[in-house]
Amino acid sequence: MTKSGFLGVRIEKHLLEMVEETASEEHTDKTNALKQLIELGRKEFLLKKYLELYGAGRCSIDKAAQAVGITIAEMMKEASNHGITSDETLTEYKEGLEHLRSA
Repeated sequence: MTKSGFLGVRIEKHLLEMVEETASEEHTDKTNALKQLIELGRKEFLLKKYLELYGAGRCSIDKAAQAVGITIAEMMKEASNHGITSDETLTEYKEGLEHLRSA
């Protein structure tokens, strides 16, 4: 059984309507709809944050992918979709892959 906690919160009417619409669309209750929206929002928040860190050279692609909870390939695609390029050469990338495989 998953541990849970209670969070009583007041939210603006437009946010409540968003939760209610999601619950209706997903054929679920408002609690589950809110949980889904929070999880999705958190993932998008982390993706944005780590794309910025990676783009600024303050985070590696593998660390960014791990923090967001996606694969390195997915993170590379997201970076590319956002116009973020890497200074890493193909040789350096291949060496990094070999290092990961031997670890």
